Amino acid sequence: MEIITKPSSSLHPANTSETLEESVTALNRVLELNPEDTTARQTLYETMQKILRKDAFLAYVGETDVNYKVRTFEEFQFIHPKNRAMAELFPPQNSPPAQTATHWLGWAVVGLIPAGLGTLIISPLAMIAAIQLLRQPSEAIDRRRAWIVMIGAFILWLIALVFFFILFLHLA
Repeated sequence: MEIITKPSSSLHPANTSETLEESVTALNRVLELNPEDTTARQTLYETMQKILRKDAFLAYVGETDVNYKVRTFEEFQFIHPKNRAMAELFPPQNSPPAQTATHWLGWAVVGLIPAGLGTLIISPLAMIAAIQLLRQPSEAIDRRRAWIVMIGAFILWLIALVFFFILFLHLA
């Protein structure tokens, strides 16, 4: 069965009869030279549909950032371009700017347990992290978070001061 394909008129003659494998090979060469060639991609997809109708077996061999390497049942290997966005990594590589400040605020809450002694030390660290966040250029949501952390850390520090004062009166 021979099929007439037109991968790219600038690199291949338009009216040559080729087998499906030869068409895919020619389209792979075109896509290696110009990965953004939309006509070659579309023709490759159509040719792949014809190959899959003939034999629906494709085996995954490997991949790069832009291509999959696959083979057919007859051991014909070729590349197929990826047409999808890269998946986001989880957890994200970059932590949000306000994460350090909120982390210290969480520890300040835990520091209330032993009569507020931990909070007296940790809540100023949360305020310092929030101030550092306010000093650098950031989005409005991060600036709001920094203000919330500062106010929360200050309130927790006042509560810890009251707890410490009650502990001091109890011990004296």
